[in-house]
Amino acid sequence: MSAEKYAQWIVENQDKQGTPEFETVAAAYKAARNQTPQAPQTPQATQEPSLLQRLGKGVADYARRSVAEKANLAAGAVRGASSIGATLLTPYDLLAGNTQSIGNPERRQAIEEGLRSMGADPESAAFQVGKIGTEIAGTAGAGSALAKGLGMIPGVASRAPALINALRTSGMTTGAAPVTTGAKAADLALRAGAAGTTGALAGGMINPEDTGTSAAISTAIPLAAPVARQGATAARKILGTTTGVGDEALSQAFQAGKAGGTQAQAFRNAMRPVDDANMMSVLDDAMANLDAMRKARTDAYKQNMAGVKESQEIIDMTPIQNAFNKTVESYTFKGQARNPRAAQALQNVSDEINAWQGLNPVEYHTPEGLDALKQRIGSIRESLPFEDKSARAAVDNIYASIKKEIATKAPIYSKTMQDYTQASEVLEEVTRSLSLNEKATADTALRKLQSVMRNNANTNYGARLASVRALEEAGGRPILPQLAGQALSDWTPRGIQRATAPTAGAGLALAGNIPAALAFGAMSSPRIVGETMYGAGRLAGLSDNMVSPEVIRALRQGAYRAAPVLGAQ
Repeated sequence: MSAEKYAQWIVENQDKQGTPEFETVAAAYKAARNQTPQAPQTPQATQEPSLLQRLGKGVADYARRSVAEKANLAAGAVRGASSIGATLLTPYDLLAGNTQSIGNPERRQAIEEGLRSMGADPESAAFQVGKIGTEIAGTAGAGSALAKGLGMIPGVASRAPALINALRTSGMTTGAAPVTTGAKAADLALRAGAAGTTGALAGGMINPEDTGTSAAISTAIPLAAPVARQGATAARKILGTTTGVGDEALSQAFQAGKAGGTQAQAFRNAMRPVDDANMMSVLDDAMANLDAMRKARTDAYKQNMAGVKESQEIIDMTPIQNAFNKTVESYTFKGQARNPRAAQALQNVSDEINAWQGLNPVEYHTPEGLDALKQRIGSIRESLPFEDKSARAAVDNIYASIKKEIATKAPIYSKTMQDYTQASEVLEEVTRSLSLNEKATADTALRKLQSVMRNNANTNYGARLASVRALEEAGGRPILPQLAGQALSDWTPRGIQRATAPTAGAGLALAGNIPAALAFGAMSSPRIVGETMYGAGRLAGLSDNMVSPEVIRALRQGAYRAAPVLGAQ
């Protein structure tokens, strides 16, 4: 029966109210009415807030968050200051029985709970920033105070300035500039010890229980820099091997990017060549630097010889003639030449000496005049092949005897010739090792220049690299950046790696490790690695130019002083 019929029965039988029958029908009516589905109600449309309302709500929310963050920041600062305060009150609390630990956790917990009851959120970022910032600021002067106190002890400041400076800077520097390996190791040990001492003091001021942790972290910081440098060097060597170009090319790429200017341009032009002319420009620059080296030698010689020209004393040529005769005896046997080429060279020397002997002594037998004779003898020696050692040695004896006689009458001549000889030896070594002479082809010279990026037996383990550095220093034109750029211009590996790298990469790919295969391919590409190293150098150069050394030192000092606090959190 429906609810309507139950209702009709109840209306028609009011006289039965109170009887069991009426109560039964009434109950059935209520049950039927609850089961009747209600007509669906049409939801009222909600009004979308306007842009101004949304903006206002956003500002209000930001203001509430800003106020809360500022409150948490201030509460964190109070908590940070109380860390040092709790440490200072620890002796009192131990004696009063308020705590059983040197960390005094009861007082620290009470302070934090008090701040929480005032609405602060100790887990919020703002609270932690305020706390840690205040702890760092409160302990920043620990090393300076320790150094100042130590410096007040009679005799310590004068005898241990490095120790005092290391404590004052929390181990960042001793103020010394060690050169030898032993001195560098001792300096590093002193810095690490000072960092550990000041770190222990700073950490202990915040919480004595963290003293050991803070000391260990602070001690590790000065030791981390050399380890990081060694790691960077190892990575560069690994990449130099995977690409087949050697680590010197990668080092030059980084330095070119960092230096910028002509070095960066020379490197870029060589690594991203437009035509073959770029390949030959490095040879042109090498020859130009070689000419500059010759000119520098000549200019220095002329400048030093100005003092020699002032001496007009006549030099007896008898000792020179005696030296010549003795040399001839050592290269002949009963009037017959032991070495025909040496005999011919000595004959040429004899002609020069005899001709000079007959010239006016007032003009030609002075220190300046005999120096001219020596140069003529030297030209005979330079015309002899390098491999003709016997003939060159014979002429060298006469050359040395003339130089000796000049030096006896003009002492300044010895230094002049010593400087000239050293410059000549460097010039000769550079010319020979890099084949920068008229007899060598451009291809040979270019191959020897390009080989300096490798450090092996073919390059005399760095000797050619030293020659190129001497060329750059003499002429100023960048050579090494160009050679590095040429070595890094290929997209595929060089040397034996060109054959092995694809196999290794394919093996990784077939094994399903596609990311590793791609990474290995990139690490094996001279061009990709070269561009990366150059870019890293550019970033380093920009940071050096944009950030002053004072700011960098301040940041380093801040890191040294903040480390024990951050490490103990």
